[in-house]
Amino acid sequence: MTSAERSDDARILLIADLSGYTGYLVSGEAEEAPLIAGDLVQTIVDAFAGDYELGGLEGDAVFVHAPAAGVSGSSVLAGIARCYGAFRRRIESVRQATTCTCNACQQASDLDLKFFVHVGGAVPQRIAGRDELAGRDVILVHRLLKDSAPAATGMRSYVLLTEAAVTALAIDPAVSGLERVHQSYEHFGEVVAYVGPPTGGWDGSGAVGIGEGEVELIDLERHIATPRSSLWDLLTVPTSREAWEGIEHVDETAGQGERGVGTLSRCVAQRLASVEQILDWRPPSGFARRTEYPGVGAITARYDLDEVAGGSRLRVRWSGADGVDTVPQWLEDRLRRGLDRLSGVATG
Repeated sequence: MTSAERSDDARILLIADLSGYTGYLVSGEAEEAPLIAGDLVQTIVDAFAGDYELGGLEGDAVFVHAPAAGVSGSSVLAGIARCYGAFRRRIESVRQATTCTCNACQQASDLDLKFFVHVGGAVPQRIAGRDELAGRDVILVHRLLKDSAPAATGMRSYVLLTEAAVTALAIDPAVSGLERVHQSYEHFGEVVAYVGPPTGGWDGSGAVGIGEGEVELIDLERHIATPRSSLWDLLTVPTSREAWEGIEHVDETAGQGERGVGTLSRCVAQRLASVEQILDWRPPSGFARRTEYPGVGAITARYDLDEVAGGSRLRVRWSGADGVDTVPQWLEDRLRRGLDRLSGVATG
């Protein structure tokens, strides 16, 4: 770590960058796409307001900074998780609030967000009436956007922290679920960094685990060759669920507002109606539903989605509550057939 990074003058330099931005603007309508992308950028700015100073808007990226002195690594990671959550909720809201079939509205969910964090020195300067930051470390955090190691593997949403940031913020990579990577840049040489998901549960919004008194019933995993955002839609949008889940129709309770924790649905399959409630909602990383199956009882289904090379990894876990300790074979078979259809619909 350099002397600037150890000093009280060191700053947290953070960039949030939209993934898929160029393709979205090119394929979207000339008037609609920039408006939606601009709305999402404003969501990012609002999420960091108060904790960070805005350093600039750079097309599809937001640059913010703050003094590093006295700031914990956990608070930085929690802030990133909250920003990512706000970003995904805004995309979900935009998509669900419109019946417009234009490319800009329909493809908004294909956008994602990645974060780059460095700690180092910065020199304030005023250019053309605007306050800017300059210096070696400011250049470095911007260079991280170019050909980053996780992006080269196909990852679209992640947080990348340089070794300087991890050291200065006292972050334990193993505890925080971060993996070591390295990449080389002209004039900087090899840059060691640590990468992990932007959610990570650092803000307390992690996946809902098996609750007290519940019995684990099913634990399945599938690799599906489709982007996580597309798989999320297939798993959560009522009309999309009907295409693979073996459900004739899904009716969400009127007046619930945008879909999220507490939303109620009535699902009809082969003339049997079940009622479900959303318990956990983390677009596009995971969710949990509690379903009352006629003649079976209450079952909680947890869905967790991870980006992997070539697509997404889906983990489905069922647990029983209120005395439910087994799954009828017909219900397990229906789940497995549904996941087979899901793979076909996602890649068809």
